[in-house]
Amino acid sequence: MQITDIATVRVNAERGRTWLFVEVSTDTGDVGIGEASQSRFDAGVELLVQQMKAHLIGRHPMDLIEPLRTKLLHDPFADRTRYSAFSGIEQALWDLAGKAVGQPVHRLLGGAHVDRVRLYANINAAKQGDSPDALARVAAQPVAEGFTAIKMYPFVLGPDFAAGAPLGRAESQLAVARVRAVRAAVGPDIDLLTDWAWTLTPADALQMADRLAEFDLWWVEEPYVVADPAALAELRSGIGTRLAGGEQLQGAYAFRGLFEARSLDVIMPDVKWIGGIAEMRNVCSTAATYDVEVAPHNMSGPVATAASLQVSVTLRNFAILEYCWGAVPWRADLVHGTERVEDGYLVLSGAPGLGIEWDGAAARMHAV
Repeated sequence: MQITDIATVRVNAERGRTWLFVEVSTDTGDVGIGEASQSRFDAGVELLVQQMKAHLIGRHPMDLIEPLRTKLLHDPFADRTRYSAFSGIEQALWDLAGKAVGQPVHRLLGGAHVDRVRLYANINAAKQGDSPDALARVAAQPVAEGFTAIKMYPFVLGPDFAAGAPLGRAESQLAVARVRAVRAAVGPDIDLLTDWAWTLTPADALQMADRLAEFDLWWVEEPYVVADPAALAELRSGIGTRLAGGEQLQGAYAFRGLFEARSLDVIMPDVKWIGGIAEMRNVCSTAATYDVEVAPHNMSGPVATAASLQVSVTLRNFAILEYCWGAVPWRADLVHGTERVEDGYLVLSGAPGLGIEWDGAAARMHAV
């Protein structure tokens, strides 16, 4: 098996979001698929993928994963765009490796502990407004489908808002009203996760955690921009719920300070940004030595979801996986319906590679 071509397909996932897929073709007719979605930065990722292409043509996919990962980790110029380009290619290489030996990726990683993983429905892509009532209406829909965990954004701030600015009284009251409405809509038995999207100051974060405690939150995610892991650890010790974060980090080394400072209860590596499947599993294994749970960030299309699943089932410290609920009605068409979501769980496939059937033609029907 030799690589003959590498192509990208960028599709319109609506609401200003795009999904970027990477196809690696071989002389055997097999096509490996990965996802490198960056939305507004996708054009830069596509350019880097094409630059890497010349170095990979004629090589066997199974000869490239570890050498390329090592090279990336020691590249002083590697940024998120470069990590994303590599992550998309790396997932496709794993997909091809599994197809070459007729095995799913989770077996190549050592085997699965479970045959399905619990999902939480991120409702942000499907919301029809930011009022408490509008959020409550959309939150009830995935619950009716069997999801037992929902994620919402309490703070919806305007385009002129600067991250880390003090939170006004009106916005803090509206955030409480939003969470109250969603909790009432989903009921007391559904786990409610909140993403604060780096908007607050440390002082406001501590105060808001106290004000929202009555709604029994499952976690608080990314409360403010992390410049000091010790300060984040102080916040963690002062709130009564899980503290989650780390979705934007690239490479396992970037998590070192958070682990050593005991800053988080849950890390959220993203397979599209961290450096691919191997690097994601590397950081998850390190997290286990610090008794930190893993909940992969995955506001993604079906390919990154499949890659995240293959890693998640191999982890003893796995907690839950994000699912981009209600984004586009044609999501299943991209993989011929091989993404199986049942009662709020993503079911593992025994099919080779990532376990999905990629349809490039269907994707190109929605190309940007």
